Amino acid sequence: MNFRPGRLRQLRYLRRYREIMRVLAKHGFAQVLVRLRLYGFWERIFSLGQKKGAAAPPDLESGLRAALEELGPAFIKLGQLLSTRADLLPRSYIEELSRLQDQVPPFSPAKAQELLAAELKANRAQEFADFQMEPLAAASIGQVHRAVLHSGEEVVVKIKRPGVDRLVRQDLEILEEMAAFVDRNTAWGSLYQFGRIARELKQIILRELDYNHEAHNADRLRRNFSGDPDVYIPRVYWEYTARNVLTLEYRAGITLNRYLEKPPAGGPPPRKVAAMLADAFFKQFLVDGFFHGDPHPGNMALLPDGRLFFMDFGAAGFINEHKRGKFVMMARAFQSGDTAAMIDELSDFAFVPPGIDRLELIEDVENLQERYLNMPLQDIDVGEAMEDLLHLSARHRLSFPHEFLLLARALAILEGTVIRLDPQFNLVEAAAKYAPALQKGQLKLAARRLRSTLRGYRRLMEQFPGQAAELMRASAAGELKIRLELPQVNSIMATVKSLGSRLGLSIILASLIIALSRNTKFSYITWLEKIPLGEIVLIAAAVTGLVLIWATIRSAKP
Repeated sequence: MNFRPGRLRQLRYLRRYREIMRVLAKHGFAQVLVRLRLYGFWERIFSLGQKKGAAAPPDLESGLRAALEELGPAFIKLGQLLSTRADLLPRSYIEELSRLQDQVPPFSPAKAQELLAAELKANRAQEFADFQMEPLAAASIGQVHRAVLHSGEEVVVKIKRPGVDRLVRQDLEILEEMAAFVDRNTAWGSLYQFGRIARELKQIILRELDYNHEAHNADRLRRNFSGDPDVYIPRVYWEYTARNVLTLEYRAGITLNRYLEKPPAGGPPPRKVAAMLADAFFKQFLVDGFFHGDPHPGNMALLPDGRLFFMDFGAAGFINEHKRGKFVMMARAFQSGDTAAMIDELSDFAFVPPGIDRLELIEDVENLQERYLNMPLQDIDVGEAMEDLLHLSARHRLSFPHEFLLLARALAILEGTVIRLDPQFNLVEAAAKYAPALQKGQLKLAARRLRSTLRGYRRLMEQFPGQAAELMRASAAGELKIRLELPQVNSIMATVKSLGSRLGLSIILASLIIALSRNTKFSYITWLEKIPLGEIVLIAAAVTGLVLIWATIRSAKP
């Protein structure tokens, strides 16, 4: 193995790297690591301490999930993000990663109080009239406690686990180094560009580590749903919120998980809940452009008054009007069977690697359109259609922005929940309700672009007469100068000049060698006859010539 770990040479990284290799190998990924050239030459070192005879996982999918859970917070977050990447992983891996368990033993209440006081300062920490020491839930990143303010308001306080920032950042750097190594040394790397994916995932995970980011997500959704009769978003208590502490309003309710198991008597019927859930999601996506990225039943509850209550705002996505328009145009082209328009929109929306086979892509899109073209709208499985599109993109190495993948996953979760609530519910009809608002938004966007273009032309028309007069005056006075820069030509000319100089010097050296070898005589100087001066000059000239040849070869390299 030709592994150059860079920053991984540091001992703290090498120890962690060894642990990562051991865990992945234990769960059945030794052969995959060998193919990625991450496990081979150092195999004995990395396998030190590995338990012999460990039970092999029943399949690689469950083995990957178990390995990520064992490796800790950064890898659990990585698995949760990869569960949105249907453009990278097969469906079986997506389904398994969606079941990742992020439950760990809580840290001590005393430590929680210490962190709270340090983050909010002592005077703020003391303003809780009551703080329950037993956490409501504990995960690898943080844990949640109930509390009561002196004003009597009930809140939930999320506190980040001590030391998790350092551990997550270290693991993310290791993952980035490993991805860069795979890109440099394997054919897989050149195909899938793991380094770019690792950098994107690193940015997302680091953003989620800052509870201020989650607080802003919750606050934005609360503004978007202000006055909505069916949805309630908890209030953020900013005076009790910081990077490592998040304080949100608490409301008692029944989670959708429990509701799905057994709807309570006197509560809203499942069909109404399905309609409220679909309306809330499509409003977020199609009207506001900002949506909750993880709307699974455990992150939503029903309040006693029948409203939907959203929780956990760490994952949220933003899709601007331009991208929403692209998405709609892509959907229209797909529905109408316009393959060329579909591919144009798809290529504009996703990252397209160089060297793509456009004819093969057209054929695959046509086959996909043929499958759905004559299907009634009410029979279309939206989540399945989205997944088919992502798998097609994966075959051609098209890479979608994270927000689109988050949207696809949220849509799949929504569809699964709605079907459990009401198997006859039609998502397409629910989305069609927002078509006028979406069309109105696109018209406003087009109008803004037109106004911006017209303003540009107006400025051009205002400036053109003066600039044209100045150009004509300079031309008439003979002061007009045209500056032409060709960087590639300059580089070539510099190389030619350098080669010419070396060639000239080489000719001089060659002449010197010939002259010395044929004409050098020292018979009239007795003591010089004993010194092989000609041979010395010949050797020096030869060495100089070799140096010139080496310099010429190096300068020819890009």
